Amino acid sequence: MFQNEQRITITARDLKVVSALQCDGRMTMQALADKVGISVYAATESYRRLTESGIMSIVPVCNPLSLGNYSQVLVGLRLDGSRDEALAMLQSMPQVTYVVCALGDADIIAEAVVYSAEGMDHFLKRGLRALPGLSRLQVFSCGRLVLDDHNVSVVNRLLAAHGETGFLTKREASVGTDIPSHRLDPRFVHTFNELQKDGRASYASLGERLGVTHTAIRGRIKKLEDSGVMRIMATVSPMRLGGFRQAFLGIGVKPPYRLDVEQLLAIDEVTYAMSGVGLNGADYLIEIIAGDDEDLWRVVDESIRSLPGVDQTWWASTVSVEKESYWLEPPQDGVLLDD
Repeated sequence: MFQNEQRITITARDLKVVSALQCDGRMTMQALADKVGISVYAATESYRRLTESGIMSIVPVCNPLSLGNYSQVLVGLRLDGSRDEALAMLQSMPQVTYVVCALGDADIIAEAVVYSAEGMDHFLKRGLRALPGLSRLQVFSCGRLVLDDHNVSVVNRLLAAHGETGFLTKREASVGTDIPSHRLDPRFVHTFNELQKDGRASYASLGERLGVTHTAIRGRIKKLEDSGVMRIMATVSPMRLGGFRQAFLGIGVKPPYRLDVEQLLAIDEVTYAMSGVGLNGADYLIEIIAGDDEDLWRVVDESIRSLPGVDQTWWASTVSVEKESYWLEPPQDGVLLDD
């Protein structure tokens, strides 16, 4: 789902369908209809239109930092010349889960999730540094996920404009921010990755593709969900939903280098927040999704900069989203969750 694609007008009913599926992406059409208060036919038609148009996908999501040996970085890349070849290389790297073209302190922003410290070292030094035209590489090393609402708050804002409310809050939408660390058996990672193709795929079809029984697949999904590691949910493209503006902000914080998280989460336009270090001295990386450019600057000037101890250090505004994935590199060792 890309920011530069044609927008499609959707109704309040469509938004309620999205909101319901953000709670549980695998609910039956009957359950979806009952939750929204519409007929099964209406629920099915809304689901079909949302998915066929590319506005909505059903995928499993997780917090990689809650999974033991996984490392996560966000990088800002400055390039000399055309971006096309570098974009193609980034899109081909499975560890790269998110890529946007940007204006500001980076030409391209990319997120990567890599298994093991050695793997991350290889990715940064041999993968990214091989990008054609690379003139500057800035790295934000992710330490703790504060918030990732998977655009639940964007859907809720659109629903509010129709006088409706969503079924899930942005605090409830974050996955894996308050659970013990888990190390996944490779079978669970393969199941997670297979669900990326279709989060509503039947247990039987998933089992067939992975060479196991539908009972084994059902058990793996249940363990992943019950442990808090994974949620299968609807994800959407904010820019296609309503022409929103997106920006990434790296902010430095005065000692003791911690933000008041409650104040940060209270800002409706903040949809993602990661604590870490990098990007010219940033202690936090946040994503802002606002209604338009004026709204975006209002949030930065009046809401972000006014937080105690904040000093803005890095800024990039999204031009287009080129890749979005939740793929996990299969681990080489370690077993906690098993059949």
